[in-house]
Amino acid sequence: MKIKRKIIVLSMIVVSGHVLANGDIDKVVDGFDKVDKKNIKEPIIKKKLKHFHEPFCVCNKSPLFTEHKYDGRVHGFARIHHVFSGENNGFDKNTGSTFGFELKYDTHLKDKLYGGVEYYGVTDTGLTNEDKNIAYGQFMSKNKNSNQKFGGAFGAHLAYIKDDFKATIARSQFDSPLTKMQITHAPNLFEYARIDAKISDFDLSFAYITQIAYGSRSAADFGLIGEKTGTAGMVVNPFKDIERGKYYRISDVVGNNNVDGVAVIGAKKTFDKFRMEAWDFHVNDTLNNIYIEMEYPFYEKKGYAAGLHTQYLNQSIDDRYDEKYGGSLYGLKLSTKIKKLKVNFSYNHKDDEGGFLNPSGANPGYTSSIFSRNEYRSGVDAIKISAMYPLAKKLKVIATYADYGKSNMTLNRGKDKPAFAAQTDAKETNIVLVYKPMKNLTLKLFNAHRISEFDTTAKEKTQNHTRLIANYAF
Repeated sequence: MKIKRKIIVLSMIVVSGHVLANGDIDKVVDGFDKVDKKNIKEPIIKKKLKHFHEPFCVCNKSPLFTEHKYDGRVHGFARIHHVFSGENNGFDKNTGSTFGFELKYDTHLKDKLYGGVEYYGVTDTGLTNEDKNIAYGQFMSKNKNSNQKFGGAFGAHLAYIKDDFKATIARSQFDSPLTKMQITHAPNLFEYARIDAKISDFDLSFAYITQIAYGSRSAADFGLIGEKTGTAGMVVNPFKDIERGKYYRISDVVGNNNVDGVAVIGAKKTFDKFRMEAWDFHVNDTLNNIYIEMEYPFYEKKGYAAGLHTQYLNQSIDDRYDEKYGGSLYGLKLSTKIKKLKVNFSYNHKDDEGGFLNPSGANPGYTSSIFSRNEYRSGVDAIKISAMYPLAKKLKVIATYADYGKSNMTLNRGKDKPAFAAQTDAKETNIVLVYKPMKNLTLKLFNAHRISEFDTTAKEKTQNHTRLIANYAF
């Protein structure tokens, strides 16, 4: 089958650096992990762009993506998610209490050879109320009747690193904008072979992904967040079609037996201040994803800063695969800093050619919220405003508001009922308190108020969700 390709010329596209809320700069730089400096020449970016770290963003600064340290020690995190309350309407997840952890051991094996193993586990704390609507996106259950059963996912990798060259074979997290995702405890893991190299000041990546193991939040991606549209990071039912934590061939995930895997090409380039990256994910006989992002911090003075980001995501779908998906998503974000106050203004537009078929957890969109990723649905214009202010040295408050309007996508209600169109504008408001009493411990208490675009008076689909997350990294 032949995939349609589009060539789009973007003129005057500039993007910015986000503004730092707090913390150290990322430990992972352009696909190369930090290792022993005595043995490895670490690639250095001339100017690392600043980042407004929202509490649930997908970035290296948080434990959502953990780096390999190769120091012969055990690292990881211990984490608790506890849902206090939610709407009693059968849609909002108003219970769920879990303990999750990561154990990662990476070491220098010999000469230029490095390797490591990792394990992610999750279990119930015993405080989940079985009579309420359980947040299954915290668990790794095989079905909805076994939420208390311990679950997990295993990974390992072997890497050859010399100067600005790195070759990896792995079952692990895959570092790219189209595979990084929001997690609760266990992330999506990928089986792949990958080469990263710096050539003529370009950071290049070449990879082939053969399998994927879905993590804990994939259940929420499929149902609560994606509402079975296939646009939020999961396209198959995690309770019927797959078992979370188990590796599956890409052909099993996309439903095409002719698929061998995902071919990936990535390139990054950093100038004095301007930075850009481009990625291509190609699944033979099924789809082709192209992602481009650019950043440009155009103003910075003591106490003040501003920058611009743009993004472009295009998906070509084979005609005989599915007509509900495909087309382009555009994004623009303005990051500002005024003394202690940081504010982001974001906009995404998804054309009406279809939704973004998203089998790998991709979430690069600027307007994503804790429970909403409607910018990937067909025919959406989304806006989001995020503000952060430090209340004290170790305490900050973050508030966000997002409006996604109505998409062109419909809700499948079964064989005997017609597809259900969007009824109202989708919106989400979040208030988050972030407290960091010590270097490795972070507490996040948040309330998310969300209205689904499929909300009706007959069947209410709203959330008023309150949750505490405690994370200790070691």
